[in-house]
Amino acid sequence: MKVVVPVLLTVAALGVLGVVTLVSRAAAPKPMSGKQLGAIASAPRVSAGEAAAVREPRRGKPTEPAPQAAITAHARTTIAGEVWKIVSYRAESGALCAGVTWPGEGQEMGCATEEEWFARGPVAVSIAARQAHGQTVNWQNVVLSGLVDLSHVQKLELVSTDCSKREIRLDSGGFFLDVTSPGSIAQGAWPYQLLGEDETGQVIQRIDVEPEPPDTAQARVAGIQAPAARAACT
Repeated sequence: MKVVVPVLLTVAALGVLGVVTLVSRAAAPKPMSGKQLGAIASAPRVSAGEAAAVREPRRGKPTEPAPQAAITAHARTTIAGEVWKIVSYRAESGALCAGVTWPGEGQEMGCATEEEWFARGPVAVSIAARQAHGQTVNWQNVVLSGLVDLSHVQKLELVSTDCSKREIRLDSGGFFLDVTSPGSIAQGAWPYQLLGEDETGQVIQRIDVEPEPPDTAQARVAGIQAPAARAACT
């Protein structure tokens, strides 16, 4: 079961939810560079069958792909044998649409103009989580996904609640996808902060990405809470 964790909308038009707390002054929003847009458009295309599966349920909706739009795949990664990726395309309105393909669950999708993607800074992120079937007490995965403005951000780092850090790979178009494993969740190493850094390594955007625990009766009875970040992490 996939659950999107709502706290604040990064960009309302995206239709995906994220936690955004900007503690540094971010660059004013502007259209993406032609180079970045070209890299997004030239990414590998999904198969014809997958493209049809993306198009069909969105016919007549704001997220419907434009008739000749290429449907492309980004930030592909394999976790515990499951293939995750982000799919993107242009809608009929011209908006850039993107969303995570959840293994065995379905396709998430939201659309925004180029300016809206970065309306709150050069990193646009959504946070979501899912539980394994029959497991109602804790998350199976926590997923961070989004897009960075490559003219400002060249590196992303994720700080977990145990203060460990890992770099999140950016693809050539600026998309990123990070999946926290069940083992890390069980050990209390949940996502805490996402750091967007420029080419000099300076943090230009700091985003709180702490998910809430599952909102189930079983989790509440068990007293499940999100782990607090250690003081050294802040």
